[in-house]
Amino acid sequence: MKIFSLKNGKISKGATVASLELKGAGISIPALIIGEEGRGRSRGVLPVQLTESQHKEWKEKGEVTIGFAKIGETRSGKPKLLSLPSSENEEGEVICVFNTQIGFRGGNEHTGDIDKSSGLVEPFPGKIISSGVIAQGAAGRMGYGDQLVAIIPEHAVFRTAYSGRLYGEPAEHFFKVDDGQLLVATLEEREAADLF
Repeated sequence: MKIFSLKNGKISKGATVASLELKGAGISIPALIIGEEGRGRSRGVLPVQLTESQHKEWKEKGEVTIGFAKIGETRSGKPKLLSLPSSENEEGEVICVFNTQIGFRGGNEHTGDIDKSSGLVEPFPGKIISSGVIAQGAAGRMGYGDQLVAIIPEHAVFRTAYSGRLYGEPAEHFFKVDDGQLLVATLEEREAADLF
């Protein structure tokens, strides 16, 4: 599957695999990390099995970007990513890393599309494989929001929304998986261009 990273309407191909230090064991492992550590926060950790060349780069630089992966399982039965040199299928479901931010003293949400006839928000169409929480303030009470790693099916439409003080930035973005690519638009852009 292709991997995309999303941050408030901006899409980049691939995801950054960082180093997670296992303090008790005295070693570091490659992992995709979302969320934050601290009060009112939580860190989501998704271990990554890198290819040989990626592992070498990760050892040298402390991080590496991966573009394709499939889902595997750790010994304890939790999900992990198995990095691939290329995608087995260029179309179909994708892995999305939601580095979704929050407005000042605000929050965020991840949903499905908004039903045009009823105006109701549909459920999030992805399968969440890792989640974390970011927050503002020492105790995390000024604002907080989720960050996710999820598998999104082909043709799915989903939305990220942000609350709080946004200082002129859009309050939501809509996305659609289309032939293994990811489209993004604000509500106004979507209605004007009749994109999806």
